[in-house]
Amino acid sequence: MTKLNLTTEELHHLFDVDFDDGILLWKRRNADMFATNRSATIWNIRFAGKSALESPHPDGYQHGSIFGKLYLKHRVLLAMKLGYWPEYVDHINGNRADNRLCNLRSVTKSENGRNSAKPVTNTSGHIGVSWNKRDKRWTAYITLNQKRKALGNFTLLQDAIECREKGELAYQFHQNHGRSPCKMSV
Repeated sequence: MTKLNLTTEELHHLFDVDFDDGILLWKRRNADMFATNRSATIWNIRFAGKSALESPHPDGYQHGSIFGKLYLKHRVLLAMKLGYWPEYVDHINGNRADNRLCNLRSVTKSENGRNSAKPVTNTSGHIGVSWNKRDKRWTAYITLNQKRKALGNFTLLQDAIECREKGELAYQFHQNHGRSPCKMSV
């Protein structure tokens, strides 16, 4: 992971923040942050008071540049709230553009994996359940710490789904795990 070189204190000097709506606004910058007074004036006219870090990333996140380095908006918001850079940030509802504080939480890599969306390659309609062509049975499995653990093989799809759901409860997966990401209401 790339070292994030801005402190959370520096972030508070650069942005006004609305945690409820997940909004960052550029703050006005002093002339001593620029090579010339003219540069400071131009920057402040163009950016001060306007939305920050809202460029869409191909994977659905919002990002932007701070002093020439790219930052993900959700990471900046949560760092500003917590006072430190979290190792991983989870979008609880699965919507990567929903950066409201109530939708963000600091997690471990393992916890983040326990709240992931159903893969687009899924053919059974249920995460952790697939058809085993060789055995002609449904297989239930769960991934823990990046290792796949078999839960059982079943004749009926519903039995495999129930087994997987029990596994999610036993291993404390987030209630949203495997669900389709929700759309953020405007």
